[in-house]
Amino acid sequence: MKTDEPIAIELFCTHLGVEHTFVTAMQERGLVEITVIEQRRYIDPEQLPRLEKLARMHYDLEINYEGLEALSHMLERMEALQDELTKLRDRLGRYEDL
Repeated sequence: MKTDEPIAIELFCTHLGVEHTFVTAMQERGLVEITVIEQRRYIDPEQLPRLEKLARMHYDLEINYEGLEALSHMLERMEALQDELTKLRDRLGRYEDL
């Protein structure tokens, strides 16, 4: 699902075969942001990969909402550490070239 426009929650749920309550639960836990436009709920396209990943973990791996919340925070932390490691390696590489 690739687009630059907000995606209607109904379309997302139909496309992935997930329940609307799942998306609402992810919003309530602060894992995704939902925009309301003219009484319809939408998700920003940038959040689609994250929501799709959460949906797969919940439906395929049967991880409960609390587990998804913990995993999401852990994955964010790991990504931040990976970015930091990459930057440090780049800086170190510059000094090694001297």
